[in-house]
Amino acid sequence: MLNFNYCNPTRILFGRDEHKNVGAQIKAGGFERVLIVYGGGSVIKTGTLAAVQASLEAEGIEYFTIGGVRPNPTLDFANRVKAICQSSSIDLLLAVGGGSVIDTCKVAAAGACYEGDAWDFFTKGVKIERALPVATVLTIPAAGSEQSIRMVINHNGLKLGTASEHIRPVFSVVNPELFFTLPKEQIAAGVIDMMSHIFERYFTNTTNVDFTSAQAEAAIRVALANGPKLIENPSDYDAWCQIGMVGSWAHNGYFGLGHVEDWACHAMEHELSAFDPAITHGAGLAILTPAWMRYVQNVNPERMMQFAKNIMGKDSIEEGIAALEAFYAVMGMPARLREFGLDEAALEVCATSACARTKTIGNFRKLESAHVLKIYQSAF
Repeated sequence: MLNFNYCNPTRILFGRDEHKNVGAQIKAGGFERVLIVYGGGSVIKTGTLAAVQASLEAEGIEYFTIGGVRPNPTLDFANRVKAICQSSSIDLLLAVGGGSVIDTCKVAAAGACYEGDAWDFFTKGVKIERALPVATVLTIPAAGSEQSIRMVINHNGLKLGTASEHIRPVFSVVNPELFFTLPKEQIAAGVIDMMSHIFERYFTNTTNVDFTSAQAEAAIRVALANGPKLIENPSDYDAWCQIGMVGSWAHNGYFGLGHVEDWACHAMEHELSAFDPAITHGAGLAILTPAWMRYVQNVNPERMMQFAKNIMGKDSIEEGIAALEAFYAVMGMPARLREFGLDEAALEVCATSACARTKTIGNFRKLESAHVLKIYQSAF
């Protein structure tokens, strides 16, 4: 195990009706001018936005609102949010939504405290030295951004990520009742995404990480057990409690303590959804993860066998991978990249772009663009 320095100050308000306590939490933090950011109309239809606004009004907190964040969020919209922060002297950004909304707020929060272009954080290695505080009311448990130091944004045909302790939310509301109205496709994609966040840390060549590995294996088994329950009944509160916990802890850094992490599957999928924003991130991961596993299995067969046995309950690596594919099928996920309408030329473009900035991606096995293309082709 490697040395690590870990601090997670995000307060989690978990359970029924907790989104109605946002105003009191904000007031306790001493914040006075809040910008609420949300996505489409679902938070309006469900009454979530109105409940959050009422909570702020009850505490006498001044707030502004802006909606319209789309999946695969863009830097252009984040800059609109940043402009409001600066012109209205906002002291807290409140994201009411999923990962796209939260990441938009994080980009705006860092950009509002930086004189240059926020894209510099993603392309020029500029470190985030300061950011406005961000809080969240989670409506889609998938990205894990409600506890993480990471953010991802799209710009000029690229989908890039970066990280900073300054953008970790000060608090996040996780109320499983807010997830009841999610479409089954979104539920499935979200469960796959949170599992992938754990896989990206679990598949490591770092030795003597027994504690975190055991924790990661348990979390994935919980997702495997409860994901299908939600496909069967999207209003299963108890199953949502388990999935909500998995999703929120999957990406807060805990499962990667002392590890060299991988992140090849995310890098490969980001290229696909940047190429075609209609591709759902979790759906892309459902296709690429088994293909990646088969391609790299001989790098560290002991670790791959540990996955097969301890997580999937199988006696061989191939049986473990096949069992994971079967789970994705139960969740209704696509199995091949051709189902997205991609062609060979698109795969070549994405493979080249995946390694254009860093030459290689991943750490479990470092992949060059030729390797990425082979994985894409095997998943086609």
